[in-house]
Amino acid sequence: MKECCVSEMSWLESFPSHWKICRLKDYTSTNTGITFTKANLVNCGNAVLSYGQIHAKNNPTTRINHELIKFIPDSLVNDKLSSKVKQGDFIFADTSEDLKGCGNCIYINEPIDLYAGYHTILLQNEGLGCGKYFAYLFMSDQWRSQIRKKVKSVKLYSITQGILKQTFIVVPPIKEQEAIAAYLDKECEKIGRKIELLERKADAYSRLRRSLINRAVTRGLDPNVSLKPSGNSWIGDIPQHWGYERVGKYFHSNTLFNKDFEYKHAFKFFKGTIIHKDENFEEDEYQDTYERYTIVEQNDIIINGLNLNYDLKSMRVGKVTESGIITSAYIVLRPCNNICSDFFNYLFKAFDYRKFFHGMGKGIRLTLSFNELRYFKIPVPPIDEQIEIAAYLDEKCAKIDAILGKINTEIERLKELKRSLINEVVTGQRAIDKESRS
Repeated sequence: MKECCVSEMSWLESFPSHWKICRLKDYTSTNTGITFTKANLVNCGNAVLSYGQIHAKNNPTTRINHELIKFIPDSLVNDKLSSKVKQGDFIFADTSEDLKGCGNCIYINEPIDLYAGYHTILLQNEGLGCGKYFAYLFMSDQWRSQIRKKVKSVKLYSITQGILKQTFIVVPPIKEQEAIAAYLDKECEKIGRKIELLERKADAYSRLRRSLINRAVTRGLDPNVSLKPSGNSWIGDIPQHWGYERVGKYFHSNTLFNKDFEYKHAFKFFKGTIIHKDENFEEDEYQDTYERYTIVEQNDIIINGLNLNYDLKSMRVGKVTESGIITSAYIVLRPCNNICSDFFNYLFKAFDYRKFFHGMGKGIRLTLSFNELRYFKIPVPPIDEQIEIAAYLDEKCAKIDAILGKINTEIERLKELKRSLINEVVTGQRAIDKESRS
C-alpha cells in the first residue's frame, strides 16, 4: 500500500505521497468564448460549443460529442483566435442553474477546428500531462467543491475565470495519469452501458403507460364498442355513446386568491405531480409573497400553460390531493358536479404527452389561458364509465410506476457508483491494481 500525505486542502483529506498539489493557473491560461445569440446559428460554418451544449445530458465530458456542435458564420469569428481551441484544452460553462452544474466542461480530446461559444471559459492546456485524467478530476465532487464554495447566484450561478484560476489540482506522475484515465474509461463505459440499457427499458415502460392512458381516455375499455368520429385528428374516433363537448361545460377557472391568508401550504409542479414547496415561511414574508396565490382544493386539476415553447419534456398537468395554494400563473380547473376528476386528470395528461397544449398558446411565449382552453372540445364518457376508466388506469399505472421506480432506483445507484469511483480514483483514495491497468 502506497504512503499517503495529509492534505492541507479542505477539499482533499489525503493523497499519495508521490503526487503533487499544484495551482491550476500554473499549468493553464483562460480566455472567454465568443459572444453571440441563438439567432446567429447557421446550418454550416464555424464549429462552436456553448454553455447549453456543455450542460447537455449527452455531454460525456471526457470527449467531444459531435452531435452537440453548432455553427456560426465567418463574421463572428473574425479576430477571435483567442477563443479557438486546440487538442488538450477544456471548455467550461461560465453559468449554471444549480450548484451541481458548476464545473461542467468538455475536454477537447482530438484535433478539431472549433471555437468556445457564448457563456463559456476556454481553459487552455499549457502543461497538464494527460488531459483526460484532468477531465475526470474536473468531474469529481471534491475538485468542484472549490468552485461551489465561491460561486454567487442571483438567478444563475456564475463561474468566473478568477474562480477557476484559484482552484488547485492533484497531479500524479504522467504514467499514473494515463493509467487512471484508461482505467476510468473502461469502468465508466461498463457502468454507462448498464445505465443505457436501463434507460431504454424505462423508456419502453413509459411509452406503454402513455399508450394505455391515451387509448383508455379516447376509446374506453370495451374493444367492441361502436365508434363515431370526434372531428379531432389526434383524438380520432370515440365511443358512440360518449359526449364530445367543451371544457367549459365541466370545469370553471378557479381564481380565488389567498388574500385572507387562510392557507400556508404552497404547492409546485414536480414531474407531473403537485407537491409541497420545501420552504418554511415566516408570517410577514409569507403574506407579502403569497397573497396573490390561488387557493386550490382536492380534485382541482392544475395546468401549467406558461412558456409552451420551452421545456418540451416537462409534465404540465397534475391533480390536487389536498387544500393549499399555488401560483396564480397556472390554470386551476375546478370540476363541476357529477364528474370524476381522476378521469379528466388522465385525459389532460394524454393531451400533455402529445404536446397538444403547445398549439393553443398565445403571444411570444406561447402561453395558454383558460379563455383558450374553455372552448376546446373533449371526449366525455358517462360518469360511471369515467370512474371505471380511472380505476383501471390507477391499477395499471401503479404497476408500471412500481417497475419504473425500481429501474430508476437502479439507475441512480449506478450513477452514484460512477461518481464515487471517479471521486476516489482521481484523488488517490482508491488504488488501481496492475491487472486493472492492463
